[in-house]
Parts: sequence; structure tokens; C-alpha cells
Amino acid sequence: MPRIAISYRRIDSAVIAGRIFDRLTAHYGENSVFMDIEQIPFGVDFRDHIRAIFASTDVLIALIGPNWLGVATDGTTRMHDKSDPVRMEIEAAFAQGIKIIPVLIDGAEMPESGVLPAAFNNFAFLNAAEVTSGRDFRLHVERLISAIDQILAAGHPEAAHLARPGRQMRVTVVRKSPVHAFWQANLLLFLFGAILLLLVSHYLILINNLDNVYLWLTCAAIPFIFGLALLWVGGYGVGHTLAMAFALGVICDAGMTLSASLISGDPILPQNRSEWRDNIQFATTVALSFMAGYALACALEAVRKRRAEEA
Repeated sequence: MPRIAISYRRIDSAVIAGRIFDRLTAHYGENSVFMDIEQIPFGVDFRDHIRAIFASTDVLIALIGPNWLGVATDGTTRMHDKSDPVRMEIEAAFAQGIKIIPVLIDGAEMPESGVLPAAFNNFAFLNAAEVTSGRDFRLHVERLISAIDQILAAGHPEAAHLARPGRQMRVTVVRKSPVHAFWQANLLLFLFGAILLLLVSHYLILINNLDNVYLWLTCAAIPFIFGLALLWVGGYGVGHTLAMAFALGVICDAGMTLSASLISGDPILPQNRSEWRDNIQFATTVALSFMAGYALACALEAVRKRRAEEA
């Protein structure tokens, strides 16, 4: 049966290791999670004991706190001692091809490769999870469980048997609505919708000789709504959102300039500093409104997650 092992240094992270162990056993079952690897029977070779445990282990959770490297009584680093239990656990995991998930505890940083033993291979470059002992503990452990689920599902189609007998495995499945999936797969179409609405609104304002204030309101409202929807549509990060906001501002301003030129017969390119300033202001308004909508969506999502965590 697949198992999950937890590696930790007692002086570094014993308390939170116990909390994580309790959450994992509640999720996967008591027989699926092993923590105290170093508690070996008398007279048994520690190296043989680790190899025997890891022979049926699929995932090793390496808890890294501020004192994970360890300090010996003579001032040297314990991790460079070949008989150090934590070092032997990591080396054995690499030797047996076990998936390792480093978990940074309470803001600890991933150790650089230069301070680790050579046998640790690329340990310093593994993508690490984070777990804090404060209010976010539950949320962080849920993310860790999700990562473990993915590894087990990839390596063990029968991973559902990890759950406690009579209890289903709690794998979070995000079910996307058809509309959600459609827009996420067609991001350019999503942006085209914003551009089209802006250009049509601009055209209607021009042919009806409406006050310029309506154009400013349109340039603020439509991008704001699409920015607000962006997080729901695809969960894009800040970098991607900035790029989309810039592209949206430039394309919409160019389109509105072309539309105004076709209606009035004026040159397409701005002819003086004042016209250039107006174009830049319109493009900036569109981009900033798009980002403002996205920022509000992020804030609302953070509040929702915090309330769900507290509940």
C-alpha cells in the first residue's frame, strides 16, 4: 500500500510536524502516514530501517525550519555528518526515486545547494510548499494535501485506497462551468469582447454627438468589468494581467482614433501635443480600469478564502 513519510528534525520542527501528521492521517488514514522514522527497534541498523520504510513509500515530506541543517556540539553542521538521520532520509529518498516535497515552516527559506551534501542532488531546486503555524495553517496543509494527491494519482491509479476504510479520499475537484471553460480556452476572444464593446460604445457616442464625459465613463466601466471577470475566467497572475491591460489600452485607443478619423475625416495620427495627450489618457484609463477590476476580484477572493478558512 502506498505510504507518505514525514522527515523532520526534532529540535527544528517537532511541534508543527505533529500537527501536519494529524491532518494527513485524518485525510489518508493512520496506516498511510509514517512520521517517526528514527524510532527504530533496538539492535536494528538505522540504514536498513530507513531502506525498509522507504521501499513502500511514495512521497517524502521534508519539513524545513530555521534549524533544519542542525548544529552539532562542536559547532559543525549536522547535515554534513553522514550518520545524521535527516541527511540519511533525504539521501535514501533520492536513491530510491521517491518524490520529495520540501515544506518550508514559518517562513524558512530553501537552503542553497552550496550548503547541502553533494548526495542531495537537486534538492535545493525543488519547488517547496509553505506551512505556517498561525491562522493559515489549515489552508496551507490543504494545498500540501492537494500536491500529494496529484503525485499519488499519477503514480498509483489505486490511490483511493489510501483513504481510511469506509471513507472517500477528499480530493478537491474544480468543476468548471461550460461558460468558464469556454472563456478560459479563448482568452483572445475574451479580450476581443472588451475591445468590441469599447469601440461600439465609442462609435455610438460620436454619431450621437454625446458629451465627452460619456466616453470617459465608458473607458472606465467596461475594462473594469472585464478585469473583474478575469480572475474568475482564468485565474491569471499579475504579470499576465498587466500585459493584457497594456494591450487592451493600446488597441482600444488605436481603434477609437481610427473610428473618429473615419467619421470626421481628420488625419488618423494625432496632429499636436494636446491630441497625443488625449490618446495617452484614454489608453491609460482603459488599462488602469482593467487592473482596478482585477485588483478588486483578488481582494474579494482573498476575503472569501479567509472566511472559508475561519469556518
